[in-house]
Amino acid sequence: MKKITISYSMNNNSLTKKEDDLYNRWYESYPKELQEQFCFDGLIYYRDPNCKDDYAEVEKWENAKRKVLFLMKDTNGNPGEDYRWWKEFYTIKGKFFGTIIKCLWAINRVTADFKPVFDESKTIEDYTKEAMPYPMAIVNVKKIAGSPSVRNSSVCSYYIQDKRFLVEQIRNILKPNVIVCGGGSGTLLYIAKDIYSDLEFVKYNDWCHYCKQEDVLIIDDYHPSYRYRDNEGLIEAVNEFYKMKEK
Repeated sequence: MKKITISYSMNNNSLTKKEDDLYNRWYESYPKELQEQFCFDGLIYYRDPNCKDDYAEVEKWENAKRKVLFLMKDTNGNPGEDYRWWKEFYTIKGKFFGTIIKCLWAINRVTADFKPVFDESKTIEDYTKEAMPYPMAIVNVKKIAGSPSVRNSSVCSYYIQDKRFLVEQIRNILKPNVIVCGGGSGTLLYIAKDIYSDLEFVKYNDWCHYCKQEDVLIIDDYHPSYRYRDNEGLIEAVNEFYKMKEK
């Protein structure tokens, strides 16, 4: 992965430009031997194969009722990559990203009065198509490519080192109002709350933590690849949260 040359016809304040500027500063903060392992992420651009506008997702994100960001520990391999421009996101078949897509679909549909039901007859490809109207962002705490597993202590160390960048990426640039923490036995929940350390989050149930001041919901979910993950439990919890919020 190399430094990005920024030259857009887009507005200088565009989300993409801000992400790329952050990418360059973050990338250059690492020594050369680690720069080769750097994997960036953020707002996912290639969601719809029929869309010819690479930046259509920016407008969708900025106008979305729910801006859903999936906070993960690190990337399994993929050194020198940039999640944002992966065209694989509309041909997903693997469990990790497939689960993220299914959760994106469900979280955008659940309300106080409605609980979407996962249909076992549907394929991941079906959910990918149905979730295309909903923008999404994926952010890894540890930007240096890893392996199938990573210690929570290692993730925390990278968070401490890169906190200023993560705060800028999540809170100042992407500004999600729903953050889904993908496992980590509470580690990612702690990090998500620490990014908003000046705010108070109220625990509504075992999954949902909400800050009324900035209207941010943090969901403490399982890792997308976890064998015993409870997708139905997630929807029940979010539905319960919206019921209590509307009282």
